[in-house]
Amino acid sequence: MARRKQNKFKVALQTSSSLFLDVLKSPVLISWVLAIGGLITLTAMSVPKLRATRVSAAEIKVTFNAPPVWLNNSLLIELQNVARAHLAQTTVGRDGLVKTAEAIAATGWFTEVKQVQWLSDQHARVEATFLVPYAKVTDQKGDLYIDSQGRRLPQRDGVIVNPKYHFIALTNPTNQRPQIACTPWAGDDIYAALKVLHVIYQEKAWVTQIQSIDLGAWNHSGTMTFVTNTPSRFNWGSPPNEERQLETLASEKLHRLNWLNENFGSIDKGMSKNFDLTNTASITFQ
Repeated sequence: MARRKQNKFKVALQTSSSLFLDVLKSPVLISWVLAIGGLITLTAMSVPKLRATRVSAAEIKVTFNAPPVWLNNSLLIELQNVARAHLAQTTVGRDGLVKTAEAIAATGWFTEVKQVQWLSDQHARVEATFLVPYAKVTDQKGDLYIDSQGRRLPQRDGVIVNPKYHFIALTNPTNQRPQIACTPWAGDDIYAALKVLHVIYQEKAWVTQIQSIDLGAWNHSGTMTFVTNTPSRFNWGSPPNEERQLETLASEKLHRLNWLNENFGSIDKGMSKNFDLTNTASITFQ
């Protein structure tokens, strides 16, 4: 009897072992084991990865998509530092990127900040559209740059534009400067001057000879005056396509300035005189 019981136990044990081995060989079980193992591994790897993204500001690289050529390098570094400071306070995630974009937009140097994105755990890129300086306005408080629509750019203690780029100053504006960046400068005189700049900026041969456009006579005569390096003064008159009766058209004024520059090497012939471009017969000076 004892031997029979032992034999039955051995048979049951062998059967159980065989079933257990068959289960272990099952593709379904193997898949589940591998999946669970993979999740454990990924979890273990993701924790230090997340922690590593929170680094000091100095370790974060920030680049702007196609920064404009006029931008002074010190200003670019200043804007990159704004982004670094905010990115260093958060881990990689949407909230941190949104807050960084808001901080960059608040500097006032952009018309739009489209997005901030991580390219790696220590490299972020900012996609934004800069306000582009078109001229500078000189008032009693100093110089302010404006764009082609008359919107003012922010101020800073350091240099804003690369010194190799020439920007004509608009002097003696009628109205006071706007207090907030990206706000248009009020006054017809500013917009009239911008129309003139639009046509003369295309004349690369002599435009750098003009230092400023004086708007001081705008209120009583509706005219503008160029001031050259020499210095000389050119009465330009009215904005393009708004010429008064018996006033030379803008295209003829440009033709005359081109002729002077080609024949004398400068538009004022190197003389400190008062020129009048508005006379339909010819340029006059005194």
